[in-house]
Amino acid sequence: MFYRPDRTLTTDEAAIKLMSELRFALLVSTENGELHFSHIPVLVDVEDGAVTHIRGHVARANAHWQSLERQSKAVMIFNGPNAYISAQWYTKDCPAAPTWSYAVVHIHGDVRLLDQAGLDRVVDDLVKINESVLPTQWSIAGYSPQRRAALMPHIVGFSMSVTRLEPKFNIKRHYSDADKRGAIAGLRSTGKDDARQIAELMAETLSEGGDRPASDILNGYSRS
Repeated sequence: MFYRPDRTLTTDEAAIKLMSELRFALLVSTENGELHFSHIPVLVDVEDGAVTHIRGHVARANAHWQSLERQSKAVMIFNGPNAYISAQWYTKDCPAAPTWSYAVVHIHGDVRLLDQAGLDRVVDDLVKINESVLPTQWSIAGYSPQRRAALMPHIVGFSMSVTRLEPKFNIKRHYSDADKRGAIAGLRSTGKDDARQIAELMAETLSEGGDRPASDILNGYSRS
């Protein structure tokens, strides 16, 4: 079970944006009481605003794929930015304690192994999407066919059909605008990338006008 208080829920759109930017996840499954873990680059397939499949590959020497062949249910965990939140950044009347903010998405689904054609598409798509964000792109078309043919037997492709999406953005959206602004400034002052990303997510929750008394934060507040 994944604990997700209402105040940490977010839209599927925000979850998809995070996953698509990360393009790296932890694949978790279990068989006969034993947990299997694989950290891998992945592709997030989206249709009509919904995640349909997660595709990727693992090393053939990794026994995880054989376990998935026998027990197909799995979870993908996309760990986004995380950062410490100091209580000194809140307004003086805020009763909240220091805490930690983070963004994460869990994807549940059923895994099937891919044939050679499917694996080829995964490899080509992974290169294409990851090269697309670089200033200049390396083209897989110019890669040695002989070298590719020698490498491909060493990996196994898979596709996970998504059955449930569970995002959790613990970014203090229920706090007052004044307290969030203080936390945003504090996060940005650290100069750390994760802190800056959390600040950006928190900034998106600011109201356009008005504010809520800091004392109201106590209502429903609990440690994450």
